[in-house]
Amino acid sequence: MRIRLVGLIAWCGVIVLFLSFSGFNQSQSQTKKVSLGSNLSQSEQDLLNEINQARAHPEVYASYLEKLRPLFNGKEYKASDREVFTTREGWSAVDEAIKFLRVAKPIGPLSTSQGLCLAALAHVKDQSSTGATGHQSADSTFIEQRLKPFGTWQGVVGENLTYGDESARERLLTWLIDDGFASRGHRKRLMSNDYKVAGISCGPHPQFGSMCVIDLAGGFIDLQPAPAGGNNSNSTDSNKSNRPIKSTKPRAHRM
Repeated sequence: MRIRLVGLIAWCGVIVLFLSFSGFNQSQSQTKKVSLGSNLSQSEQDLLNEINQARAHPEVYASYLEKLRPLFNGKEYKASDREVFTTREGWSAVDEAIKFLRVAKPIGPLSTSQGLCLAALAHVKDQSSTGATGHQSADSTFIEQRLKPFGTWQGVVGENLTYGDESARERLLTWLIDDGFASRGHRKRLMSNDYKVAGISCGPHPQFGSMCVIDLAGGFIDLQPAPAGGNNSNSTDSNKSNRPIKSTKPRAHRM
């Protein structure tokens, strides 16, 4: 995971240089922001807004990526007189992302889930303390286990991670390119209608400055706190109400 993560982090640097070189202004977004609730910080809300804009207008994000073409020479990327970055796949990964976005159909926005936000926050707190990266927590748990204290997911569940001090759009473009990840799982999760709810948490990271975690699911039923003085029968009924509606076994996706 650490080796493959280098490609994703390098792309964050690539996108930062491009935006600086081109004088890109994030306030010039052609689409309207979606209200996501007051429980998110500004950076978290910006990231989820950006993702929802890409879901609604994939062709706009294809045009952002097309502007990178003159800055490539093989697998090397260079913006102006800045440092040269070596990517894992070169322009081919960007070109593939453009083609994907050009034919992608608009889909609805992700809504927020308190339970998913809490699970994402748990992972941020863990790695903010340990300095680790990747989907596994210090206690060896993954997203499936981290979700259990907060509720029950429906359909599919997956997780995207990003490390570094980048803007919301820079983080998103890195996921859309997905350099070095053959499955393009980060892109597919964000642009799939199978995922309808999400939770985001961003926080400090001792090695990369900051990090963000987004947990996604087809649906999520938040675990309701047990009533004060509740009895066993009430607890049983509450647990039953939080079970998935679908009869199919939930599927987890992580990279």
